[in-house]
Amino acid sequence: MRRVFSGALVGLVLLAGLVLADDHRGYLKSVGPNKLTLTVEAKDKDKDKDVEIKTNADTKFFGGKDAISTADLNQLIKGSEGKGLRALVRTKGSGPSEVATEVRVGGRRSKEGK
Repeated sequence: MRRVFSGALVGLVLLAGLVLADDHRGYLKSVGPNKLTLTVEAKDKDKDKDVEIKTNADTKFFGGKDAISTADLNQLIKGSEGKGLRALVRTKGSGPSEVATEVRVGGRRSKEGK
């Protein structure tokens, strides 16, 4: 009986971890020391909204497959002509305690690169 209970408990903890983790996709507008701003596209193009997500020392930033510094990331954002960089932001927690764990930026490959 103890094995069944402990197995169910482990399964519940794993499921709760998946529920608390979330992905946000959109255009990265800025990265600061403790937060980033992401514009999330809605299905209706007129209703896009800016979302601020906390960052901390454990947040990892990637440009493609390689790690990238926040300074380099901000340079790329400045060069994006105001639109921002296409990004995937993985978070843990929810609401006010939501913190970014991983930020991946990138874009589509150019047709010449194929």
